[in-house]
Amino acid sequence: MLVTAGVVAALVAPVALDRDSFPLSTYPMYSRARGQAVTFATAQAVDASGNASPLTLGVIGESDDPLIVAGELRDAIRNDRADERCEQIARRAGVWSGLPLGATTIEVVTERHDVVVQVVGGDSLLARAVHASCTVPT
Repeated sequence: MLVTAGVVAALVAPVALDRDSFPLSTYPMYSRARGQAVTFATAQAVDASGNASPLTLGVIGESDDPLIVAGELRDAIRNDRADERCEQIARRAGVWSGLPLGATTIEVVTERHDVVVQVVGGDSLLARAVHASCTVPT
């Protein structure tokens, strides 16, 4: 009984003390409300008509971990290296078998989407900023 009370006290302590630390945590990344809009960096293939298509994580960042790929892309944009990153992505896209037909350009962009509209299948794009654009090598 004393052990159970100790475990319960340890679990409640971070909340009662309003203190988040290892190993006891309130897991703030999961316990806070999120906004209705989300902004993220990505790269897209664009055809001559201006239609954008998504690229895979492997093409964008040579990884299957979305946090790594997004972090590297955000860093490139923040450090004014979006053009260099675009060229790297374009080289990978040029040999990618999934490149959409007619896609000739890669764009490194930041997009802001309405999460609720996206969930119900609507056009969720609120804003789009192009940081770099480059040609896919043939």
